[in-house]
Parts: sequence; C-alpha cells; structure tokens
Amino acid sequence: MTTQLLVYGFGPGAEFEGRLVGALERIESGAALRVREALFVGADPATGELVAVHRHGDAGVIGLLGFRLDERERRRSTERALNSPNGELVRRIGAALQPGCSLAAILVEHAWAAALEDAVTRSGGAGLHDALVEATTLEPHAADLLASAERVSSTS
Repeated sequence: MTTQLLVYGFGPGAEFEGRLVGALERIESGAALRVREALFVGADPATGELVAVHRHGDAGVIGLLGFRLDERERRRSTERALNSPNGELVRRIGAALQPGCSLAAILVEHAWAAALEDAVTRSGGAGLHDALVEATTLEPHAADLLASAERVSSTS
C-alpha cells in the first residue's frame, strides 16, 4: 500500500468555508486516492479552546461538514478525538497551537499505485524508482532514468 502524509498549517484568520471538506470529497470521488485518515486540530481564536475532528478508515469525510457548521457537533467531535487512541497526540498538537491557528493532517492511500504495481508484476516487470517530485517534466530526472536503464539492463 502506498500512502502519503500531507500536513497543512493555518494561521489566524483562515477562512475554510467548506473548501477543505470539498477537496477531500473530490479526492475520494475518483477512487484513485483514498483518505485513510484525516485529523484537524485547532485552537479557537477567542478562547484558545481546543477543537478537533478525526476520521479514520471508512468513516469518510462527510461528518466534517457538521463539524464546521454545528457548535454542538464540534464539541462532540472534539471529545471523540480526545478519547480516541490518538487523544494524546491531539492534546499535544492543540497545546502547540496559538489561538486561531490550526493543523490538518491527511493520510492518503494511492489506490492507483497498487493497481499499477499489480499490472507491472503480472507483465513480468519490477519497480525501479519511486519518488515524489516537484518537476513537471522528466528532464530534471535524467540521471535517475539513466541509472534505472542501466540497472534493468544489468539484471537482464
């Protein structure tokens, strides 16, 4: 299973307005990526009070909308997060945040990678290089490509 951890920070004055929840819903709708776990921890701007929501596995992201819109749901969600196996982590993150700041951590499973790996293996191939990169073309990675070509040629 190929997973990727994405962590984002938000300063005071961040305006979520459902954009984060919408993005998570769109990620899962294509089935190429699956949100394995999502954690949002914030410190209320006025009181510094901890707010948190945690979704794991098949819980999905739908409940995140209620978290944003309903203060009672925020309290219930925060209690669930604090009483979960990740409760101590939630407390530590919350203690590190200044009022008005928040952190979102999303663990994403690359479902497409398992399908591609299976196809490569069934075709008699093997993975040679796997990296997250910033580049938009292959040219900056010429050295890695050449090294991979040499490696596959030397094992044949």
